[in-house]
Amino acid sequence: MRQCDLSVADYTSKIKDICDSLASIDVNVEQGEMVQICLGGLTLKFEAFRIAVCTRDNTLSFFDLQSM
Repeated sequence: MRQCDLSVADYTSKIKDICDSLASIDVNVEQGEMVQICLGGLTLKFEAFRIAVCTRDNTLSFFDLQSM
């Protein structure tokens, strides 16, 4: 399955799963990094959403981003 074929929920779950796997070998991925990874992998279809998140005054946790 290509990345662009994933639903948003599957895409964010895949990022979380990868970060959890990295944590199991003592490689910590910070929440902010997870958000940036997620936003950076979005297609142009989500450009307005990405810009809105990036220009917020407060930073989002990955959990908050997933729920959006």
